[in-house]
Amino acid sequence: MARPVPLPLELVDIIFTWARLEPQKETADLRTLVASCRVCKAWQAPAQALLFRNIPISLCHRRRSLLIRSLLDRPDLGRHIRSFGMEITSPPAPWGREGAPKESFKRYRRMVSDFIVILTHAPNLTRLSIDIDGEFDAADFSKLLSINLRHIEVLNWEGRPTSSALYMLLALWPSIRYLRIDNLYLDPLPEDRRPPSLRSLCVRDDLSKGFMMWLLPTDDEEPLRELHVENSLVSWRALEDVRPHVHALYVLTVDRIPPQSILDALVALRELTFCELPRTPLKLPCSVLRVMYHTKLQQRRQGTQIEADDSRSVDEAGFLTKALKELPNLSSVSATCQTPEMTLTSLNKFCCEAGIDFFVCDSTAVYSRWRSLI
Repeated sequence: MARPVPLPLELVDIIFTWARLEPQKETADLRTLVASCRVCKAWQAPAQALLFRNIPISLCHRRRSLLIRSLLDRPDLGRHIRSFGMEITSPPAPWGREGAPKESFKRYRRMVSDFIVILTHAPNLTRLSIDIDGEFDAADFSKLLSINLRHIEVLNWEGRPTSSALYMLLALWPSIRYLRIDNLYLDPLPEDRRPPSLRSLCVRDDLSKGFMMWLLPTDDEEPLRELHVENSLVSWRALEDVRPHVHALYVLTVDRIPPQSILDALVALRELTFCELPRTPLKLPCSVLRVMYHTKLQQRRQGTQIEADDSRSVDEAGFLTKALKELPNLSSVSATCQTPEMTLTSLNKFCCEAGIDFFVCDSTAVYSRWRSLI
């Protein structure tokens, strides 16, 4: 009986790459990767590396327990972990159940303990996502302080955690350069300044001016390079808070295009992403290389409102294409698939005539930079 011919390494790499990110999903196909580990000894190491590479924040308690057991049995597996996420939350106490607060507290402490154990076994961690609804005590701080996470660069702060836990982690890990804050309950600011290493900031909720001033680098430090604002209600406030840094921004993501006074100050901007077409003529920074228009789905009323909206869209698309024509270094324009057909046609026509790349992508691509980081 002839011996089976091993698959070429190129085909093995394709299988593992496919399994790491399932089609139409952003999570790894854990079942396929686990099965690949058992095929043969040659497949085991590369499959394990991808299996442990990204630990999602949605990991259930049972799978997290299996992860911890694997790391305790095989500490070498932890070196593959690059991205890790965890929800450290306590469920509300059931109505009328005695002793529930005590059980909830114990559950919270176990989750904190699991969090610390995983971090202890992940020396090469670069990205951390955390949703915490409580605090770290002195013992937790001491254990976290002893963990050497010199490679960590990205911190994604989800949910509605308290800010004192954030202050502590920023102080513990000064290598963090990319920070995303979903929502935050603001505690009094610490007396010590945040380590001056922040390069990119992504905010969704409204942050106080005092907190922004504390968070951002000072004049004698490396300036902020990227700003992403995911909420139209805070776009203007955030831009005003970072006005001293706008001259150094390379990347800007907002809902509405900033006023001309701020556009004029964005002298180094290379990438601009926005969700609403300009309502008046404008002049974009000449340094811009890439422009992305991210349309938000909106419910429109029937009748004359549709005609009025269509008429306005034609004018706004004209304002945008006129501004794009004046950009000497523009290399690409993209729009999401929700963009109205007439706007897509206008942008596509401009790009074809100007010899500029034009892409139509999914709506989630607006924050693709952050999604790839976290």
